Amino acid sequence: MDLENLASEAINGDRRALEKLASALKDDIYRLAMRMLSIPSEAEDATQDILIKIVTHLSQFRGESTFRTWAWTIATRHLINAPKGTRESFVTFELVEDMIHAGDGLVPLSSEGPETALLAEEVKIGCTGAMLIALDRKDRIAYVLSEIFGLDGAEAAKVLGITPATFRKRLQRSRSRLSTFLMASCGLADPANPCRCRRQIAVNVERGTIDPNHLLFANHPVAGAGQPIASPKERMREVEEIERAAEIFRSHPHYAAPASVMQGIRSLITSGRYRMFDA
Repeated sequence: MDLENLASEAINGDRRALEKLASALKDDIYRLAMRMLSIPSEAEDATQDILIKIVTHLSQFRGESTFRTWAWTIATRHLINAPKGTRESFVTFELVEDMIHAGDGLVPLSSEGPETALLAEEVKIGCTGAMLIALDRKDRIAYVLSEIFGLDGAEAAKVLGITPATFRKRLQRSRSRLSTFLMASCGLADPANPCRCRRQIAVNVERGTIDPNHLLFANHPVAGAGQPIASPKERMREVEEIERAAEIFRSHPHYAAPASVMQGIRSLITSGRYRMFDA
């Protein structure tokens, strides 16, 4: 059943349809929150807050757009206007550049075992996630919607409540900033650069950016687990510089929202209060 029909049934009081609707949206919203906040616990809290807003304002859906577009409008508005997350409060391109240069002179870990591979993946996701966080929020979300989630310009502009021209300016600005930074610093974007994820493990551990005993990203549950994710090198063949930069960000895991997100929504739905949310 499509989202519009689920929304219609939920508005008419079908609790199971309401839960299915929230479940159908949760992973996309969580992935969006992860790109905007970069910390799983903060993305989880934001996802639950967004789903509650969607559930409690369901009667306001008028069918003037697709339901997904309407839901994403709520999600993006929440993420743009929310207080700064932990990483947002201090991460800058200058900080990322300093971290990269600190590791450039180090010898990469010689071990090729699974532990080293996990740590290197943690570095890659954490570092590129920090690059996204370093962008201005409005530029960041324009980039994420277009380059990572694949929304076309007209739909993304509608989601953000801005003109297509304004969206194009934000997208161009974010593409230029990320592409320039990656091509100048990242070994994944340009093999001529000295930076390698395995070389950056030691400096990240030393500075507390990653905790080998508590990996935030590399061990995160994913949707469609068991399906291998193409490496950036495999996915970047024969693409232009801007597309090459985007492919690095697309190579992040296809995160699945934690089960606790739906536990909170189910509690709300079964509380007996959801019929009053139209008020």
